[in-house]
Amino acid sequence: MALTKAQEAVAQRDAERIRREKQLEAVLADYYQAQGEVERIHTSADVAAAPFEARIGEAVRSLDRLGETRAGIAGLTGLSLPRVRDYLADVASNAARVEGSVDTGAR
Repeated sequence: MALTKAQEAVAQRDAERIRREKQLEAVLADYYQAQGEVERIHTSADVAAAPFEARIGEAVRSLDRLGETRAGIAGLTGLSLPRVRDYLADVASNAARVEGSVDTGAR
């Protein structure tokens, strides 16, 4: 009789643990499915936004070439100053890459 009660208690505990594990599994499956969708949507949005990001960057660089200060560009566009710097740094880093790859013929 004692052994039967002990087995029933252990079986009950095991059933509760299995039920909890199934709940965890369901929640995690939902989480990972949602995470995958978010990543897919972000990737798709980044691709769709790329031409517009390029236009924004070109506009910022044009304002810079027209003599606007970085703070002035930020004020005119509503971009943060760090973002303005990023757009201007992109052109500087691209120029450095191009200059480094130009064959000057000197060897």
